[in-house]
Amino acid sequence: MVPFSAAIERAAAATWPASTVQRADGWLLRHCELLRRKRSNSALPPEQGWSPGDVERVEEFYAARGSAVIIQVSPLDRHAQLDAALAGRGYRPVSPTEVMFADAEQVSVACAAGEFDVRLEPRPGPSWLAAVEAVGGAPEPSLDRVPQPARFAIAVRGGTPVGVGMFAESAGWCGVYGMATHPDWRRRGVATALLRAGARWSADSGSRLFLQVEADNPGARRLYAALGFRTAHRYHYRVR
Repeated sequence: MVPFSAAIERAAAATWPASTVQRADGWLLRHCELLRRKRSNSALPPEQGWSPGDVERVEEFYAARGSAVIIQVSPLDRHAQLDAALAGRGYRPVSPTEVMFADAEQVSVACAAGEFDVRLEPRPGPSWLAAVEAVGGAPEPSLDRVPQPARFAIAVRGGTPVGVGMFAESAGWCGVYGMATHPDWRRRGVATALLRAGARWSADSGSRLFLQVEADNPGARRLYAALGFRTAHRYHYRVR
């Protein structure tokens, strides 16, 4: 049986784009010329077992592409030895993150309907990309690589976009990504409305929700916990 946290990481890898993906001795090596996000440009270690030679091969993979070596130490509690070894090789920790999960049906019930209309679009089309810019975000390239099923959400008030998000499914899990609210509309229920729409959509296929929240965002963690999300595991990246 696949460990719970490992199943979430597999779904996360499947639902977030990387132009180059290789598997080597249980490692997942990801590289993307278009995206700077660490998740698209990092190595995910095996669920168990590794050797110093593995780390050297990971370093060779990124060196061949002219990229910094980034290793996602996840789940952190099961990779303490790897984390210590990377520290000894001069890797520094960055972006401590908490991975949370919840039952989609329970989240859809916990989220109030609110005062916002939410549209779910199957692709990152012109209207969704314009909405991202309207709420103060910057549309990322390569999102057309996100595999289906996926939905791109726009929260609207009075015909004006006030929030956006993305939901992508894989193997019984639905990742929640890119949640953003216009500064003038924060703490007024926009994120809750987006989550309600995404949760109702994913509940139809029986998926559970997962999301990643950086440790320096306690407000978001409190919001998600109030809606039924629990901690699955934690991770950080090691960068050299």
